[in-house]
Amino acid sequence: MDTGIDIDHPALGGNGVNGATPFPSLRVTHGWDFVGNLFNADSTSPSYNPVPAPGPNPDDCQAHGTHVAGIVGANGGPGGIKGVAPGVTFGAYRVFGCVGSTTADIMISAMERALADGMHVLNMSIGSSFQWPQYPTAQASDRLVNKGMVVVASIGNSGANGLYSAGAPGVGKKVIGVASFDNTHSTLSTFTVSPDNLPIGYGPATGSPLPPTSGMAPMARTGTATTGNDACNAVAPAAGSLSGKVALIRRGACGFHEKSRNAQTAGAIGVVLYNNAADRFNPTVAGAVPITIPVVAVSDAEGVLINNRLALGSVDMTWTNAVGKFLSPTGGLISGFSSYGLAPDLSLKPNIGAPGGSIYSTYPLEKGGFATLGGTSMSWPHVAGGAALVLQVRPNMSSNSMRSRLQNSADPKAWWGNPGLGFIDNVHRQGAGMLDIPGSIGATTMVEPGELALGESEAGPQARTLTLSNSSSSAVTYNLSHVGALSTGANTFTPAFFNAPAAAAFSMPSVIVPANGSATVSVTVTAPAATPGDGLYGGLYGGYLVATHAADASKVYRVP
Repeated sequence: MDTGIDIDHPALGGNGVNGATPFPSLRVTHGWDFVGNLFNADSTSPSYNPVPAPGPNPDDCQAHGTHVAGIVGANGGPGGIKGVAPGVTFGAYRVFGCVGSTTADIMISAMERALADGMHVLNMSIGSSFQWPQYPTAQASDRLVNKGMVVVASIGNSGANGLYSAGAPGVGKKVIGVASFDNTHSTLSTFTVSPDNLPIGYGPATGSPLPPTSGMAPMARTGTATTGNDACNAVAPAAGSLSGKVALIRRGACGFHEKSRNAQTAGAIGVVLYNNAADRFNPTVAGAVPITIPVVAVSDAEGVLINNRLALGSVDMTWTNAVGKFLSPTGGLISGFSSYGLAPDLSLKPNIGAPGGSIYSTYPLEKGGFATLGGTSMSWPHVAGGAALVLQVRPNMSSNSMRSRLQNSADPKAWWGNPGLGFIDNVHRQGAGMLDIPGSIGATTMVEPGELALGESEAGPQARTLTLSNSSSSAVTYNLSHVGALSTGANTFTPAFFNAPAAAAFSMPSVIVPANGSATVSVTVTAPAATPGDGLYGGLYGGYLVATHAADASKVYRVP
């Protein structure tokens, strides 16, 4: 459920000719367009149009849904790209026009149609931040799970806004709300810079024309590597000063559209935006004045490198049709944009994480066919595809148990702030940790509930019961332990981090789970000590209850 799917894309079952594949297609066998191209529910937009014009063909004119669908199940086409579950059949439920937002009632209509069409897994890269589990789309999602459908949704891209920023429908009680981890590498189109033809990876900005795949031009910088208002209105480049050149512009102080418009007005034939913080970003240059020159984005390190070369003399750049892989310095860590939980009722959100930063996937043919994007929008389709693979092996798996199965095998990751210190990142930022699909498929043990949300700590230590189920033909012994994660303080909008784990006491140090049977164990969790006035008081703590196979330490199951 998204912006639709490019029915023509060969990696998604199309014939590769824009506008020539009939719907239903070979792989997109179900779907509906609930809104039409001109629909836009954003009342602040110049193109505001809240009147839907539904139709039978959910073809994608925006791009987001095609990218997401490729992560779930691309298979074939140029480059032989494969998604997580390349054998899936798609239903495409289009709830966005070519631009803008949508509404909860349209989303619920799409949910009802997906259920009627017999979909097994519903993927929603949509969210309304700072919402409660009672939000209509979250409630509807819970009901879908009760009716047998696995529901996966992004937890949101509001990490910069602090705690409790998780969005609906991801905050639904039975929804798998997904956080984002940065990819280890970025797969990007490239241009080269003189004098050594060094390849630079870039991502096209939304709202500008696609960059060419050939041609050379001189570059010019509009500021220094430390300029704060590079190419903003206050220091706009003079008319004609960038004629025939590609402008290098640093992020910061004003919007991407303002920077690009000023460069365009000064005669630039292209813009290279570079980050003012670590890693890459995905800008949009859409605005009232159309940007008619290609605008691309590069990392902070690449931008500084080009800037330094320009400070020493002339630099020429050459557009290419090559694609390169570039190492990400934050690979495997939580993405900076990924929203924090908890949900406002203190239920555990997000539930799990997956790769979402810098993901290369399918894109509409008319927009280049492939692109690298980042967001929790890119992480949830990894989990949706993982759920599809589990269902392929275990078709009788309950939709209500899927989340626990995925959580049990997930792998918690180190704190993004300083991974070398060895601290585990917040449970209310990464949930159970990084999705582990082979672990989930191969597991013969499940621990339920798959997560514990203990609420307020005023009542003192909290006792809970865990049930371990063993589907193998031999009894298994598990050793029980607890690993603490970092806590955050009471400040909602500027999280502070504390090495203040809870304590967990099990009713027994190990448990024997009989063949094709189950066993229970009780655990008592005591919150870390905090007193009024200290930084931790009123904050959030978390950790992981761990069951380790006594004879094979590689088999580990966790409950956040």
